[in-house]
Amino acid sequence: MTKAWMKKLACVGLLAMTATLAGCGSTGKVGIVDVQRVQQESTKIQKIQKEITDKDAEIQNRLAEASKNGVSKEEMDKKVQDARQERMIFAKSKQNQIKSMLEVQCAAIAKEKNIGIVMHKQIVPVGAIDITDDLLARLNG
Repeated sequence: MTKAWMKKLACVGLLAMTATLAGCGSTGKVGIVDVQRVQQESTKIQKIQKEITDKDAEIQNRLAEASKNGVSKEEMDKKVQDARQERMIFAKSKQNQIKSMLEVQCAAIAKEKNIGIVMHKQIVPVGAIDITDDLLARLNG
């Protein structure tokens, strides 16, 4: 899974959380999260990303082994299709795990700091409360 894809996923999650928090008695305070930094520094997210990478390697090794064993073209095509589906399901579940983890922690921090909305740092360049350090502390601790 590419880092760009993970960034997009995290951004979508934060935007979904933002929509949720926007209707919860907003006080006008805006929080921001540097998602790229969180992905680079969070041991939990790095572990999940490694699980995805390891699963990809396992699938590739399985396909290489099947290819070495001289399976028919039709059987190999089926194995490739099954492997793609397996990888997609696994990656989606891990992406949902990351999204959920970020949403829950951002919502908790926002509530504690009386922040009405949390957005991606690139969307709100100035005038917002940066909760990135708080989020990293929760994810890593």
